[in-house]
Amino acid sequence: MVRNMMKQQRRILVIDDDRDVWKAYQLVLTPETTSAGTSAEKMNRLLAPEMKNDPTSAFFSLSFAAQGQEGFAMAEEAVRKNEPFTLAFIDVRMPPGWDGMETAKRIRALDPEIELVIVTAYSDHSIEEIVRAVGSSDKLLFLRKPFDPDELRQLALSLTSKWYLSRLADQQRKDLAVSEYRFRSLVETTSDFVWEVDHEGRFTYCSPVSLDLYGYAPEELLGKLFHTVLVAPENQEEFRKAFQECVSTRSRCQAVERTCLTKAGTKIFVESSGTPVFDGQDNVSGYRGIDRDITARKANEAERQQLETRLQQSQKMEAIGTLAGGVAHDFNNVLAPILGYTEMALSKISPYDALATDLQQVVKAALRAKELVQQILAFSRQSHNEKKPLLPHLVVKEALNLLRASLPSTIEIREKISPECGTIIADPTQVHQIIMNLCTNAYQAMRKTGGVLGVSLKKVTIGEEDSKVSSFELVPGNYVLLDVSDTGCGMDQATMARIFEPYFTTKATGEGTGLGLSVVHGIVKSYQGQITVYSEPGKGTSFHVYLPLIAEVSSFAESVTSDIIPTGKERVLVVDDEEMISMMLQLILESLGYQVTFSCNSLEALALIEQNPMTFDLLITDMTMPHLTGFELAQKALTIRADLPIIICTGFSELVNKAQAQAMGIRSYLMKPVSVRELAQTVRNVLDEK
Repeated sequence: MVRNMMKQQRRILVIDDDRDVWKAYQLVLTPETTSAGTSAEKMNRLLAPEMKNDPTSAFFSLSFAAQGQEGFAMAEEAVRKNEPFTLAFIDVRMPPGWDGMETAKRIRALDPEIELVIVTAYSDHSIEEIVRAVGSSDKLLFLRKPFDPDELRQLALSLTSKWYLSRLADQQRKDLAVSEYRFRSLVETTSDFVWEVDHEGRFTYCSPVSLDLYGYAPEELLGKLFHTVLVAPENQEEFRKAFQECVSTRSRCQAVERTCLTKAGTKIFVESSGTPVFDGQDNVSGYRGIDRDITARKANEAERQQLETRLQQSQKMEAIGTLAGGVAHDFNNVLAPILGYTEMALSKISPYDALATDLQQVVKAALRAKELVQQILAFSRQSHNEKKPLLPHLVVKEALNLLRASLPSTIEIREKISPECGTIIADPTQVHQIIMNLCTNAYQAMRKTGGVLGVSLKKVTIGEEDSKVSSFELVPGNYVLLDVSDTGCGMDQATMARIFEPYFTTKATGEGTGLGLSVVHGIVKSYQGQITVYSEPGKGTSFHVYLPLIAEVSSFAESVTSDIIPTGKERVLVVDDEEMISMMLQLILESLGYQVTFSCNSLEALALIEQNPMTFDLLITDMTMPHLTGFELAQKALTIRADLPIIICTGFSELVNKAQAQAMGIRSYLMKPVSVRELAQTVRNVLDEK
């Protein structure tokens, strides 16, 4: 581009009616050779050093016209072709047509950028007259005849270079204007905040996005230190030092995440990138860059991280639950013969025998272990929640008995359990879980320092006025109030506001799931109850659980206190792949008067039924067995004999419940380990059904 424009700049128009003068111009400006040592060539190298290696740089392209009209026509044609002349030498006298002043005036009007040289003799018009005639002295020079050849060549070189540089400057200004327009359009339309600060951090430029991002108009930020306006007071010094470190090390800032403060005081996350700006002495004069709002992205990342954590926790809980369920199943099979044989042993000796006391302790321990297995199954979600009337004080006492064995001696348990607190409708396992979770939470708050764990249970009445209190969501009526308190570290208001959220925990990683209190809250709500918490930092915590009471159920009380163990003489087929359990069930049932056949193979048992469907009055089968499961055996047996009473005995309550059993024609089911009383009552109830 530069070379083409320089070639174009050497086009010179000579307008003179004297053709001898034309030859003089040709001789001076377009000689066949040019000495590198002439003053003209030296001037050429000085004025156009970028062309010093161009072999044609010392030559000009000349066009000649004898009259002003002819010269104007040539200039007009050159402009039309976008190949304008850079310089015109115009003689003043050119009769009979236009004179030099008229010609110069018309050419100037046609092409304002052309350099004009008026060639005149001493007797011609004065300079003032020529300027007035042409209209302006800009880009207008005068050359008096006769002229020196070197001066003429230097003048031509100077003016053509001036024309070129002027055109180049104009083009650069246009390019700069376009670039500035593009930059401003980009800056003002981008969603990022574009900024520039000096070496102290004062804003020297702010794009309009500052209003949307920070709430400040650009003029509100200009001249202010960025860290005193956009950073929280407690972090301002840290940001100032970090910025000065960048200045001193002349380093770039690339995608630095930081927290900023809007005009409204809202904290937002931004990603800043900046690069240093240098002055003429190569010193950092400031920085320019962009801020990008990443608040939404950070929120999404936090949510995704939370979801991933919950998924991992869920998978972990599922794996633990599966393991716990398997352990519980095997443990039930171990407990079943312990409980069964011990109860049979008790039935064979006098209740006053010293051995009876020992055996009763074994039964008590087995029953406690059974409850523990139920807790494991509840944890692994393999137990079916069955609400029924229960006396809460018995569940609380049993839970505290289990808890005492696991608490260190530094924790003192103070209990105040009222036996006259009424009856509730609930699942015993879930009530047990409420107590254990709350007490475990209290213990963990005192683990390091020790303290007092308080547990109280009493009957309370919520009146109309009480139910209107904002902290109560209960309808008026009678409730049992469970109070679990500790003397631990306590909680602040912010923590209390979140303690019932799933997965929220203040414990260290690996010390808690964040599910305990959430589970308690869910259970209490499902019973139309309420749980409240009171705490202060350093003053301990107290949880109050309200569960609605029901009217006393006499039949429930009678069933609990009944000591009668029913008997019978019917024929029973017992099927369990654990031989010890099959034999135990046989012995228990035979001791109750029944005629028992047992089998450890489900296919063998099915064959016995097929041989004579009326041989047995009752089928008792385990659930999990090789070959045929309890369900499969029951289905095939009912196909053979539709009215055959069947009882399923299992250690996995999620595999069978009352509704499922009835839908399949199964009369009842038992959870291992089963006590003598429970087995006897269930067998009798099933056989007595019409």
